Amino acid sequence: MSQPTETNRSDLPHRVGPWATRFDSAQALATADAVAREYALKQRDLNPILPFAQVYGPGLHMDKATAIGISPQMPVNEDGSTNYTRGDFMGGLVYSVYRPADTASPGEGPADGEQLWNTTLYPYPAGHVDPVSVPLAALGLDEVPGVDRRFVNFCAAALGCEAVDDLGMLQATFHLAWPDYRECVGAGLRHLLAQRTVSPDMWHELTYVPFDSAEQLALYLAQVYAYLFDGFGAMPVAPS
Repeated sequence: MSQPTETNRSDLPHRVGPWATRFDSAQALATADAVAREYALKQRDLNPILPFAQVYGPGLHMDKATAIGISPQMPVNEDGSTNYTRGDFMGGLVYSVYRPADTASPGEGPADGEQLWNTTLYPYPAGHVDPVSVPLAALGLDEVPGVDRRFVNFCAAALGCEAVDDLGMLQATFHLAWPDYRECVGAGLRHLLAQRTVSPDMWHELTYVPFDSAEQLALYLAQVYAYLFDGFGAMPVAPS
């Protein structure tokens, strides 16, 4: 098998998270992209994760998105069939994964919406660890210089189960991201490598990507750092 890149993602095994989701209309998707793109530029964040209420306003939002998963309480019906359930978007989130366009200025970062390329954008029900509200201290990141909520978003969105196999699309223009954003991601990765403050269980709750051990997670994060900052040639492949 060839080394996985942005052009042969199909070589990788199909990755399955707890939910299969979709936006229910083109308008719901367009609204999410517009709000997330504006937030990304204002906050200098390639991976905004926004509550549904921030994107669409108050309400149930039953017409905005659909999520279908296997019931964790009773995964199999009495007749042996799979028991599917629908996710609740009352606490739902919009995950957005952008990358700098090749027209962005080095040392400045994307200046407008046209200088942000969309990798993926998807709705997801809230999980046990909410990347929007989880305290940085719970991840051991509260006293790390240069690290803020944007690093949590990077982990949960760019390295989360729905986008982690698209990391190859980011490498080519990551050097054109905002310098403070690059420093935030780099400082966060270096801290996790040195201190290992996030356990595999916590990482799974945040990203839905499983790791068997702290050593396996650390090795993967070291490869991510080398790939984005040191020009490592092969895209790291997370376990599935």
